[in-house]
Amino acid sequence: MRGIILEVTARNLNEVALLRIRDAQGREWSFTTDGPVGVSPSHLKEHQAFGFGALVTYTERQGQFVALAILD
Repeated sequence: MRGIILEVTARNLNEVALLRIRDAQGREWSFTTDGPVGVSPSHLKEHQAFGFGALVTYTERQGQFVALAILD
């Protein structure tokens, strides 16, 4: 899914713990991660600051959306 980044929480310098995105229909999505997803939290925070979007590949596990990869 593609959307505008609303919030990024870092697990550490290289891993995103939480990502919140708003899609084109206005729905907000929250994603957790299990490890690296291809971009750093600081890179995603830049996208957030400039209003850039991101493309998230994800799966659903036990009622949670888990990001597998995040691309520009």
